[in-house]
Amino acid sequence: MPRLLIASPHRYPDLARLWHRVVMHELVPAFERIGLDVEVNIFCDANADQFLPHWFPRVVFTRAGPGMRDFMEFYDATLHDPCDFLFFLDADTFVLDGEWAASYFAGFVTPSVAAVSYVPRKGTPAIFALLCRAADYRSLPAPAFGCRYEFPENWPHGVNLQPGEFATRELTNRGKTIINLAAEESSRYTANFRGTTGLRTSREHTTRAAGEQVFLQSVVEYPAYLIAAYDNVLLGCLYDSLFHEPFALDAAGRPLGGSLTVDELRQALQEVRDATELAVLRQRFQQSERNILRMAAHEGVQLSIPSLLDHR
Repeated sequence: MPRLLIASPHRYPDLARLWHRVVMHELVPAFERIGLDVEVNIFCDANADQFLPHWFPRVVFTRAGPGMRDFMEFYDATLHDPCDFLFFLDADTFVLDGEWAASYFAGFVTPSVAAVSYVPRKGTPAIFALLCRAADYRSLPAPAFGCRYEFPENWPHGVNLQPGEFATRELTNRGKTIINLAAEESSRYTANFRGTTGLRTSREHTTRAAGEQVFLQSVVEYPAYLIAAYDNVLLGCLYDSLFHEPFALDAAGRPLGGSLTVDELRQALQEVRDATELAVLRQRFQQSERNILRMAAHEGVQLSIPSLLDHR
């Protein structure tokens, strides 16, 4: 029986609980039904002692250490696992239809198919949700998945390859195929809350190094932080409905204090004056709301979502 390893790096156990719930309800049974032996591996990028085993049935945990200091080294180290296929799935990417995902496994009947990219990056294959034939990726020089710079002597016109892009290029040059699903199809079956972990990590590090006010000012200056903060609000609504516990606590025990509290986000949004930027934020917020409501409907729960842009 072919063996599939679903691997994902996580820093925060609350987000991991949401991710695990969807994976165990959708991906694991769908791939088992087509004859795969499935294992789930969570890489604890930080806070390993907070990943309580009873929250994550059927999960194998990997902790950061020599050879796996961060998530990029984890991806390459996972290639040494004795599996036939690997499914790399980001912590903030949710596949909401396991049957849809498993249907693409049939493509591996063709020997030249090396991977399926379910969530593209700007129209090209990405590692956000990547199902790989392990042998093809093991054949690449290490690090296969790491980001890298090429032609630095031509800076600023060098090449900055994001995680997985080197592997895609090298496999394509060898005549291999990466099945790259279009964003429109992907959006019907997945929900992405990209940047939510990054924002929480940024608050940790920036506050420790420069103080809380520096972090709060950076949020106003960087619109992507506002989107990630709102996404964390939405994930917190779902988390509360499912587990009846607060999400993204800070050291003082404030709900969402590890991201942006609702009041902090509301204040930051008041600082946004540009009409075009507000329109973009409104569009992105509505997209995220649709995603979280799809997830809530899938779980059969109701959400109470705070209004943050209604009067802007």
